[in-house]
Amino acid sequence: MSEEKRRFSRISFSMPAELEVDERVYFFSQVDNLSVGGCRFETSEVLEVGAPCRLWLPLEPADPDLGVEVFGEILRCSEGTVSVQFSRIDPESLFHLQNIIRYNAVDPDRIEEEIKEHPGLV
Repeated sequence: MSEEKRRFSRISFSMPAELEVDERVYFFSQVDNLSVGGCRFETSEVLEVGAPCRLWLPLEPADPDLGVEVFGEILRCSEGTVSVQFSRIDPESLFHLQNIIRYNAVDPDRIEEEIKEHPGLV
């Protein structure tokens, strides 16, 4: 998908992540492509497109309860990657997710505009 068609800027997030699909948890050392609307991981796993999932991004190793929890579905699974589209997030997790993207973005001003235009996931 071209950059022009995307609503949200993407960042690489070098922190661990957990993706739960069908009661199975997959662990990743980093998120290859993270935005307010979804993410992508490199993986050899084959996951069913359309399957509901839960993403957990721990924010503080010393506090296992502090993190971003977001729900969505598997959007794509091909060529060694899996893409997730986010559909539901609580306000506290959304705040943390926006800050992660804001502080890791090449163009923070663009992120601010995106957040103003789309304060939620859509």
